[in-house]
This record gives sequence, C-alpha cells and structure tokens, in this order.
Amino acid sequence: MRVLFFIPLLFLAACQKKEQETTQNSSPLDPSGTPLAHTANILSFGPRPPASAEIAKVRQYVSTTLKNSGWSVGSQTFQSQTPLGQRTFTNLIARFPATPETDPWKQTVEGILCAHLDSKYSPEKRFLGADDAASACGLILTLAAELAAEPEKASRMELVFFDAEEAFTENMGPKANGIFDGIYGSRAYAARWQAVKNKPTFGILLDMVGHKDLSIKIPSDSPSRLVDIMKEAAEETGHSKHFGMAAGPILDDHVPLNQVGIPTIDLIGDFQSSDWWHTPKDNIDLISEESLEITRQVVTVMIRELLLRSSPR
Repeated sequence: MRVLFFIPLLFLAACQKKEQETTQNSSPLDPSGTPLAHTANILSFGPRPPASAEIAKVRQYVSTTLKNSGWSVGSQTFQSQTPLGQRTFTNLIARFPATPETDPWKQTVEGILCAHLDSKYSPEKRFLGADDAASACGLILTLAAELAAEPEKASRMELVFFDAEEAFTENMGPKANGIFDGIYGSRAYAARWQAVKNKPTFGILLDMVGHKDLSIKIPSDSPSRLVDIMKEAAEETGHSKHFGMAAGPILDDHVPLNQVGIPTIDLIGDFQSSDWWHTPKDNIDLISEESLEITRQVVTVMIRELLLRSSPR
C-alpha cells in the first residue's frame, strides 16, 4: 500500500512542477514569451467583446508586455454608434524609440503591423476567439520583443491592436438604420491618417494565423506589391503551401487602411469553409505552436524586405 501511495504522490509532484514551469514561462511580465503562451494568457481573461471589462484587462496585459519589451504604448479612445447604441472603444498603439532620447511619437513610421483584440459579441454562447484573433495578438507580442532587439528597424514600425473589429450583429456591414456594424477600431485609426502627407508605405494585418491546419488565404484584391513579397517570404522560409489567395475580397481591418492610402495586406486564415468560426469551437485546442511559428517566420521576412525596399525618411 505504501508503494502504491508513493507513486501517485510522485506523479502529483511532477504535475505541480510542470504547472509551475508553464505559469512561469507564460508570465505577462515576460516579453519574450512564445506566441502560444501569449495567446493562452489572452484567453485566460475569458470572452472579450468590445466595450467589456474583459477586453480592458486584455489591453492592460498587452500594454504591460509591450512596455517590458521597450515599446511606448498609447491609446486612441473614441465613440461610435452601434446597433446596440453608442459605445466607447479603445485602440492600442505602440512605437519604439530610435534612441533613448527620442520621442517615438514624433518619428515617421514606414510600416504598420496590426490585429484586432476583441472577440465576437455573443450574449448566448461563450465565444473566446482563440484564432479570431487572440493568436494574431499573441504573435505580435512575440514579434515586438524580437523587433526590439533591432531598435532602428523597430523605430520604423507602428503596432496597432484594434478594438471592435467584430460586428455586434451576425454579419459585418451597413445596416438598415444607416449604421455600419464592424471594423470600428480600424476605421477610427485610419481616419487619423487621412490628412497626413507622409503615410506608412505598407501595413500587415494578421487574423486567424494560428490554426493547427494553417491555410492563409489573402483577399483577392490585395496590393500586388505586398502579395509578391508575401509569396517571396513564404518561398524563402519553405512555407509556400500554407499561403494562397481567396476567391474574392474580404471585409476586414485592412480595408479602411487601403482606403486612406496605406497599402495593407490581410494575412487571414481560411475561415469561410470552417465549422468553428464564430462558435465556441474557436478555443485553444485549435491553436498550433507550429502554425504560429510558420506565420512568425513569414511575417519576419516580409517586414525585413519591406523596410529594406523602403528608404528611411
């Protein structure tokens, strides 16, 4: 009996040790955390629909992690009319100082890396939005830490975490009452660039980039220069089979950026033929560390090439 009792104790101790290691490795104070760890941390707050207490907590997590990587973090708070009435939303925006003495907000940035932070509003079901789009945000936090190791490169980028990409109704788009439901955050953010002369020369939007069966299908009307660079990056990293074109355009956060003259590509997973999109199935079980690494490699090469081909201002 003592031997039989001792074995479970050893097993329990091992499990406790493993749990402690996992908690330590995914600490929000650790800017070098993996994309999967950051994704899990974002999901730990529960569903995070726009204008909720949970998304405020997630913004704090993202902000703290970015600051610990050396980024300066600001916010854009705005109000929009929605089908549920007027709501207040907040985008997170981050820049990296070129030098310790530099004010990053006075720098001219050349590229935007962005994703939406919110999950689909659903009063009837628990929707976590693991791939849509916690995985993209988790990946950007890892990329931010890697960019910070190259201050000159990082200082030419702006990171954006959009609020309220998701529509409050079932489908995104114009409604009978004249309200356009969805992409609230990117529309408000893009409006800030409308009258700016020196706009960023490119944008990369990430959305649903961690699915275990990774299949990125970019919109058919994507800027051709960015399509070519994505294909080159996918080929260089040996991941071409995971990157292709959708049959048509896609309404997502890249649209307002393209409309104001910032060419932006949407690296978005093939959700249109899925059975998990906007359902409780979109949970951590869908997310693959390998898929996040594939996307990380391709995006890293894309940023490298786009900045090389864009002369610093």
